[in-house]
Amino acid sequence: MKGSPLNKTSSTLLKWLLALLLGTGLVFIARASIQSTFYLPLISYQEMTETPTPSQTPTVTGTITITPTATVTGTLPTPTQTHTPTPTATLVPGVFIVDIEFAPETHPLDEYVTIRNQTGKFIPMEGWTLRDENQNTFTFPRYTLISWATVKVWTKAGTIDPENLYWGRIEPVWNDYGDCAYLRDDENKLIDSECYGALRLIQIFP
Repeated sequence: MKGSPLNKTSSTLLKWLLALLLGTGLVFIARASIQSTFYLPLISYQEMTETPTPSQTPTVTGTITITPTATVTGTLPTPTQTHTPTPTATLVPGVFIVDIEFAPETHPLDEYVTIRNQTGKFIPMEGWTLRDENQNTFTFPRYTLISWATVKVWTKAGTIDPENLYWGRIEPVWNDYGDCAYLRDDENKLIDSECYGALRLIQIFP
């Protein structure tokens, strides 16, 4: 039985409609596939190239106090006391030779040596000696030279008194060109010396 023309037309339209729907679906699927293929890597690239926002650095508040501990090692040196020497005073002799009269105008035997005691004490002079450079020696008799006083030891002979002693020689002792007088105590300790003339420059001591 042949169908009617209306049925054929309806059947044909239905086929075309199905074909159209099928084609549209395929196109849609294809576009979706293409978009997913190219879009997903783009998103990943953007995520990779984005600069990450740095996280906020925490701020530390408060005060930290560091107390160093000193460590002492070794042995401390013992301070050494420095001794300052006491200066030695230069002693001025209590008894000294004032002058020598070696060339008197009156007589050659009128020469003498003046000796002075400049202390506040009496000086016993027994056993003391007075001599020249040629070893001519006068030995003091029992005699005391009072404080702040002088005595003359004469070459000639005479009478002893508190201010004058006499050697008792008959010829001069002290040389005119130069000589030295040496005064020593009873222990032969040099108390003083006095030179004149040529010997003043060299001060020859025994």
